[in-house]
Amino acid sequence: MINISKNNLQFVWGCDPSLQLELGWIFSLLKPARQVSLFHNEHFNSNRLHNVLIESGLPRLQRSLSLEMVAELKNQRIQRLHTLAKAGSFGIIHLSDEEGLDGDDLYPLLPEGTVVWRNFAYSRFKHFKECRIFPIGPRLEFIDSSLSHLSAVPASKRSFPWGFMGTLWSTGSRFLATSMFLRSLPQGFFHGSRGFSQGLPLAVYQQQLLRCSFALCPEGDRHLDTFRLYESLESGCIPLLVDQRQMASSIIGFNSPIPVFRQWNDALDWAQYLISKPQYMDKIQSSIQFWWQQKRLHLANTMLHTFTREVF
Repeated sequence: MINISKNNLQFVWGCDPSLQLELGWIFSLLKPARQVSLFHNEHFNSNRLHNVLIESGLPRLQRSLSLEMVAELKNQRIQRLHTLAKAGSFGIIHLSDEEGLDGDDLYPLLPEGTVVWRNFAYSRFKHFKECRIFPIGPRLEFIDSSLSHLSAVPASKRSFPWGFMGTLWSTGSRFLATSMFLRSLPQGFFHGSRGFSQGLPLAVYQQQLLRCSFALCPEGDRHLDTFRLYESLESGCIPLLVDQRQMASSIIGFNSPIPVFRQWNDALDWAQYLISKPQYMDKIQSSIQFWWQQKRLHLANTMLHTFTREVF
């Protein structure tokens, strides 16, 4: 159950919320007083609240999307924007735009000064002055979980030195990372699947992640920002990131204690060193957990401030 406390925000859904895995994350950050839908052009009432329109790039990820459907989706979006603009200023949360293509279409349509918070950083959006980045975050099951107390178990006391569970392609970063770690640290927990939604049940995935000291967090299908990274943080793991496209700073910032490596062999060497120094490993784990708690709090406050003060 998502706990909603009043703060004068109204979420206005311009997409189907049941398809958005970020649902629990954005509710945990902003806790709106109310939510309504414009996804199917239902009657809209501003309710004298600060409106935050939630748009999604998921439809653009459908490779078979016809030009006619693209045009229809754009027309529906223009109608939503027009309806909201008549009620006054509004902000936008933009989800699931992994390639940035949806942003290319959406942002030129917005009234000047509209604040946008989006997942997935791309340098070409820097010229949109009010476009800001927030993490994709963990899925709902990792927020306010009954298992959350296990995230405090020291890394040195966990059952597995490392873990990776997810889709495994025959080439690329995931295959390279898991091959290296399996060869050098075979005691780790590994479960590779051949396709999306074919892996472990989410509850099992969460339980196993809570038993891992390190979590391998290779880039996703299109971007370094992944649910895996933040679910590792929620589980108290030490994430291992390899960034070869200079994306990490836009995701975790420049002062994060999360280690970022150029190559997976560097990540492996560092993990092996920490395993040999259990007290130091636990200290690193604690600093990462504290940083993540503070980052979540700061992000929530910043987003709320921009939606309730800067926009209105």
